[in-house]
Amino acid sequence: MRCLVLALGMALATPLLAQDPVYTWVDADGVRHYAQTPPTGVKYEVRGIRDRPMGSATTEAEAAPARTAEEVLACDRARVALQQLNANTVVMMDKDGDGKPEPLTPEERTRQIRLSEQAVAAYCPQATE
Repeated sequence: MRCLVLALGMALATPLLAQDPVYTWVDADGVRHYAQTPPTGVKYEVRGIRDRPMGSATTEAEAAPARTAEEVLACDRARVALQQLNANTVVMMDKDGDGKPEPLTPEERTRQIRLSEQAVAAYCPQATE
């Protein structure tokens, strides 16, 4: 039990303390060991640790995967809709599907602004609006 607690403690602390690989092996009694240096005379595995310690900054390119053209377009559309709704102009919308746009009431405009803000948050990864 003591070895298990020690091994668990080492496994949890290692990502915070080191960026080097961790070496792990099982001894003759079936106990798994972890170390920052390779053992001698036993078969071991090398386990990778995070590329940087917890809390470190990442560049934008490292943090976010490449976005598809559809994702970029959805973000652009959401931003444009939000800009139009926040502008001091009349916004027309086909509310009942009959093909005839009608002006939004203040309540409808508020609801559409909330929806557009949610769309920006969903489709624009760096959105701070």
